Amino acid sequence: MKKFRIAIISDSHLIKNSTFLGIDTYSSFKAVVDNLVKNINKYELVLFLGDMVQDQKNESFDFLNEQLCRIKIKKLLIRGNHDIKKILPIKDFVEYNPPFSFENWIFIPIESYKKGAIYGEISSDKIDKIKKILNKKPQSFGILYLHHNLFETFSPWLDVHITRNFIQIRKELSKITNLKLIISGHIHQYTKNIIGDKVFLSTPSTSAQFKYSSEEFTLDTINPGYLDLQLNEDGTHKVQVLRILGNFGKPEKNPKTY
Repeated sequence: MKKFRIAIISDSHLIKNSTFLGIDTYSSFKAVVDNLVKNINKYELVLFLGDMVQDQKNESFDFLNEQLCRIKIKKLLIRGNHDIKKILPIKDFVEYNPPFSFENWIFIPIESYKKGAIYGEISSDKIDKIKKILNKKPQSFGILYLHHNLFETFSPWLDVHITRNFIQIRKELSKITNLKLIISGHIHQYTKNIIGDKVFLSTPSTSAQFKYSSEEFTLDTINPGYLDLQLNEDGTHKVQVLRILGNFGKPEKNPKTY
């Protein structure tokens, strides 16, 4: 059975000469890229699910570009709520990624970015477009990628920033027969939720990790990481969370809104 693997990274929140919630994001992001480069022959594709540069400084965009250039395979990048520049100075970024096919899988982005907002928003016409794309290729398997999450984390401080109308969106996506996977970032933690045969994944951050199911804004002490996703020709998959070894700072004990 044919199979291939992709790496999924998100939420680097790069800040020059400072930390993000106690984490040295330059160091943690470089360590993630180091790991990817070391194992690059395993992967066919890298997805980067947004919130790339926190401080919006040219030096941070330069650093990001330098690191991305080290990854010598195809990369697909999308906006997160912190990617606020009208034109992002990122070499590999395009505003609207077209559907990308590899073997019998189709990768389709969903733009959840809403200017001036932290929460996500997805219009019905975007869902209709996804349905049309996948309905035209019933023998293929669909994988959607977006920044904002579609499931609650049971952390009130974080769930106010979920995608608007997320229950209805999940319901509509669940109607698409050959859709298999929906992958998001934003929440700085790995989660897995299932509706029928649809699997919804979220990826860890390459920077600070958020604690699942916490009443107050709380950081987790586990290390930065990314997802290793194996896709099989029969529509099945296997996912691993890869954590990066190293000391990248200490998560703040009483973090403030960022």
